Amino acid sequence: MKILDIPKSGKCGRVVAFRSRFGLCLRELVIPRNTITPARQFMRGAFGHHSQGYSRTLGEEQRHRWIFAAAQVMSDPRLGQNGPLTGQQLYTSINSVRSRVNLPEIWEPPARVAFGPSVVAELVIENTEAGVRLWLRITGELNEDVMVFGQEPCSSGRSERRNVAYLGLLPPPVNGWSEITYLYRARYGEPRPGTRVFIVTCQQKDGWKGIDRETSALVPDRPKAQQATAEPVNSQNPYMHKGSTRDAEGTSAPVGGQSPGGAEPVTGGEEAAGAAIGGGGDGKT
Repeated sequence: MKILDIPKSGKCGRVVAFRSRFGLCLRELVIPRNTITPARQFMRGAFGHHSQGYSRTLGEEQRHRWIFAAAQVMSDPRLGQNGPLTGQQLYTSINSVRSRVNLPEIWEPPARVAFGPSVVAELVIENTEAGVRLWLRITGELNEDVMVFGQEPCSSGRSERRNVAYLGLLPPPVNGWSEITYLYRARYGEPRPGTRVFIVTCQQKDGWKGIDRETSALVPDRPKAQQATAEPVNSQNPYMHKGSTRDAEGTSAPVGGQSPGGAEPVTGGEEAAGAAIGGGGDGKT
């Protein structure tokens, strides 16, 4: 419900205030179903471990170094306001990211990373005899890890993504293309023709994260020779995205085979720079 009031954001009792494209809105607080998944348990455990480890594991001098480093990192803006992180926030954020990408915990603040422009370009989707295949075009040399996030297949008319889940690290490119078919299928199964797939990539180095890069594409129809055939028995029936997203399970994908051949598919992706996640520009979350 849209209201006229002072700017506000967040929960107050049983009411949640949020900003939409129509202005300030209020909604009733709804506690989501606590769907326990291995990925969600993993991240909750990692976050809690690092949050407590700041006090239990670090020495006094180490904490002072984290506090000094955090004072140079600004949080993400909220209602046009932001401020520096605390030492515990920076320590927990850096090490939670490292845990997600299977890196060991560190006890000293890493040097701030200045990320260059991302070389991950648009998403291209093919529907071949082997099934739906997803590719990301790589326009240059990868100098750091790239985290890949995805959303469940959604309506073709959707122009903006909602929540995305971590799928894994970007596989090494072959001839300028990186195949993420296995990462996406491991989480959501094979997307149906006519649905839209959103992919978000983010550079990562030493626990620091860069700027979100978003791209999407429509899943094309099957080749005409296959349209009359039935679905393979072992194909998965993915769920249509309806606004809530489960956490992704950390699965490693094999290196992709050949890059898309022939002419470029007509299902080129859309991309836009997202807000900063973490310490690439304005702080860590």
